[in-house]
Amino acid sequence: MDQFIQLLNQYWEKVKLNWDRLKVWQKIAFSSILAIIFAITISIFSILPSEDEFAVLFGDLAPEDASTILTNLKDENIKYILENDGRTILIRKNLIFEKRLSLAAEGLPQSGAVGYEIFDKNNIGLTDFVQQLNFKRALEGELSRTIQSINRVKFVRVHIMVPKPSLFIEDDKPTTASVMLHLDNRQKLGQSQVDGIANLVASSVEGLETEKVTIVDSHGNVLTKNQEHNSLIELTSSQLDLQMKVEKYLEGKLGSLLLGVVGQDNYIVRVSTKLNFDQIERTSESYDPESATIRSQESNTEGATDPNATQPQSDDTITNYEISKSVERMIGGIGSIDRLSVAVMVNGTHGVPAGSPAGTAPQQIPRTDEEIQKVTSLVQNAVGFDAGRGDQVQVTNVFFDTSEFDKTQQIIHDVEQMELYKTIGKYVSLAVAAVILINLLRGIFESMQPKIEIEEEEEELDFEDLEMPMETQVKLHKRKIINEIANDKPKEVSKLIRTWLFELEKTEPDNWSTKN
Repeated sequence: MDQFIQLLNQYWEKVKLNWDRLKVWQKIAFSSILAIIFAITISIFSILPSEDEFAVLFGDLAPEDASTILTNLKDENIKYILENDGRTILIRKNLIFEKRLSLAAEGLPQSGAVGYEIFDKNNIGLTDFVQQLNFKRALEGELSRTIQSINRVKFVRVHIMVPKPSLFIEDDKPTTASVMLHLDNRQKLGQSQVDGIANLVASSVEGLETEKVTIVDSHGNVLTKNQEHNSLIELTSSQLDLQMKVEKYLEGKLGSLLLGVVGQDNYIVRVSTKLNFDQIERTSESYDPESATIRSQESNTEGATDPNATQPQSDDTITNYEISKSVERMIGGIGSIDRLSVAVMVNGTHGVPAGSPAGTAPQQIPRTDEEIQKVTSLVQNAVGFDAGRGDQVQVTNVFFDTSEFDKTQQIIHDVEQMELYKTIGKYVSLAVAAVILINLLRGIFESMQPKIEIEEEEEELDFEDLEMPMETQVKLHKRKIINEIANDKPKEVSKLIRTWLFELEKTEPDNWSTKN
């Protein structure tokens, strides 16, 4: 570690020494280049995607909650930003989770609804009317909070109307309630969830029936069913739901089968069913005369009591037989399939037809009759085809129009390519800026090095000039000038020296060869 620090100090001293030896215009040029490189780097990094320093603390707040939270933030000197007309509050990212927990401990946000905490303060002197009104407000607020905890529900308002009691029964009015739901974007609630909310509200308010609860969404659409109870309508609705479920099940079953046969996005399946919802009850009785058994038997004997009488004695016997009987009670199943119709469209293949010459472009090829027949057999076996009840299965080979799909895919591909090019361009710009910076610094230091050496020699010469004779000083001065010219114009000096040597060789060849 000490060696590393010592090495850094040596480099720093060397840089400082070189900086001090620079002239004023060199320092200005060097500083300007560094400033330009720094500005380019900052601008490039500013273009790169970065996370915002501020993030959303709470969004879509009620005005009451927003005011309370802002007061809390001001008391703690926390910087914030308001958006969405003051309903969205942003704070620094590193404080979000801590602040959410602290606000949750204080019961914030309350979704703009007042709950049972309204009774935490004991206000003496409140009238009975005010107490009843506060209870109604608290009940509405608690129901709003409970419903808002349901998935897909963003905001809730609950209104309860409790009529005044009357002395006459005919003047009594039922309790009613209305619920307004603000759902998340493009979200919908199922009918079972709507019924659950209605039952929740009805069970929480005394004397409120489920049929008297009206639920609407933020667009004004009524989500609850018809308030009038009609068993026939309910039965028809349930029958339609069952029929749709059966058709959906069969379509999914066929889809999983065709996926492995013709491939993804190469088929369309539609199933139509006719279900039998008739409830038939049959009772039949059957008798078996061969299995008769004696149920009861009665014997009567008649005759003359006088021994001298000529009338004979008679015997009568009555026998009752029990014949076995069986009673069958049959109730037909509800929702059985009476008839089934299946329509399947299969896309053709894409390729080069067999026997085509070389270089033929790929094209759409219709499927053969054998392939269509195989698909038809598979579909019939999958849905339980029964010709006796009039089932129909139709498989047709068509060419799907994929132009819109291809356009969409091309747009997605172009966007992805553009994003890729932007990303590559950003990093290439950084690399180019780094290379330019390195080359500039290298060029500056290389151009500075000869001048620094000359200045060092000048300093040495100036220091030695004080004790040298005039003749020697003149020679050194000439030498200095020659060095400066050689450093500034090395090519010209090199040519000049070669010329001198060439002329010297021509004028004194003997001396030159002897020296060599």
